[in-house]
Amino acid sequence: MNLRQTWRYCMGFQPFELERLQSHWEHEVEINLTESGVSPLTLGELLDDPRSRPFLFDYELGYTQTNGTKALRECIAALYPKVDASNVIVTNGGAEANLIVAWNLFLESGRKGELVLLVPNYMQLYGIWKNLGGRVRLFHLEMKDDRWVPNIEELKSVITQNAAAIAICTPNNPTGSILSEPDMHAIADISNDHGLWLISDEIYRGAEFSGSKSPSAYGLTEKALITSGLSKVYGLPGLRIGWVISTDSQKAEELWSYSDYTTICPSALSDYLATIALQPENRVRLEERAREKVVANWDVMKAWLDTNSDVFTYAPPEAASMCFPHYNLDITSIDLVEKLRREKDVLIAPGSHFGTEHHLRIGFGYSVDKLREGLRRFGELLLSLSS
Repeated sequence: MNLRQTWRYCMGFQPFELERLQSHWEHEVEINLTESGVSPLTLGELLDDPRSRPFLFDYELGYTQTNGTKALRECIAALYPKVDASNVIVTNGGAEANLIVAWNLFLESGRKGELVLLVPNYMQLYGIWKNLGGRVRLFHLEMKDDRWVPNIEELKSVITQNAAAIAICTPNNPTGSILSEPDMHAIADISNDHGLWLISDEIYRGAEFSGSKSPSAYGLTEKALITSGLSKVYGLPGLRIGWVISTDSQKAEELWSYSDYTTICPSALSDYLATIALQPENRVRLEERAREKVVANWDVMKAWLDTNSDVFTYAPPEAASMCFPHYNLDITSIDLVEKLRREKDVLIAPGSHFGTEHHLRIGFGYSVDKLREGLRRFGELLLSLSS
């Protein structure tokens, strides 16, 4: 089965192209450069204090509080100013957070709503909304003066009376860019003017190169929904812990009722370990670990891109362990990714899976040795394409 066939197996359904690509190949290739987070922690690294380990053997593996234990929700609330634990819904990963948000807003819009989505983006919300029967209108990040910036005028032009929500991702997947405070305020003001919900995927917040937290949409509008989780910055994707934060307590109650139909509750052990991870001293340690890794590995990534400047142009990421360079080769991103996988046993992500052709998402947050080797092999492929 080739890459095109993997997401065309069911007519009428919008498969999640990126996740299908990764799940099909990431454990088959020798070098995987599709990951957007930093390398995962071991259990021993998370529980670096031996005194905390015996509690694992005494922890009861029953059903937890279905919206997350109060202890965990309090830890998550502490990540944002003036957030109460009652406004937090714990989910099984950021994926479930995005699912219940989209499901809820679509049904509340009368099943005929439109989603206004910033692209390039992680296209889960796009696929969910389309599969529910809705329409998605796009506005774009554009590369200007070595930065990705949102086209605010385009956003204004695509909103119709059928719009239900605006969805953004900041720090952005796949570009690693950060929406500035003026741009965040502009987007929030537009959502307010039209009475729309603002969905802000902030799962990469905490891995900023500068060390300063990027602006959050929380507090910019009364109709903000923040989704996030432990998978990217904190290096704990296997815990499958995510969350939604709502500025509206009634909306939080609604979302909680939607999760009753999906996974009921988080894993008891994951809830417990997540609470440990988000203790202030551990949270700071894990954020610093992520920041050090992305800054150091970006030097390797940047040097390779600059060496191949005849092929690539790029805006440096401001956060997270991924970049989204444009290439000038006469080949689609899907075909280029397939060729690299087949001939060099290296996997990267095609820009078309983020709504932007002739770009590639390359992750650099894992092993620096594998990064160097993967880029070396990619360089060999580029030479063969130009010869």
